[in-house]
Amino acid sequence: MAAPVSFATVQTTFPSRDEDHYRLAQKVGQRDQQLHDYGRHGYRLANTVTVTGAEFVTVIDTLTREND
Repeated sequence: MAAPVSFATVQTTFPSRDEDHYRLAQKVGQRDQQLHDYGRHGYRLANTVTVTGAEFVTVIDTLTREND
């Protein structure tokens, strides 16, 4: 029998304009930290979806963890 699995999502919205370099770098750092924190608790990245808009790009990461 397979172990139960927990799911989590991390949603990050990035600016897509060229002049927003500082905000983009800040958001990338926040996303990296969130994924790292989930990884420390046993989660693994399962899927990433990117949704592109006129002024923003949204990245949705799905993470999974097998429960003991």
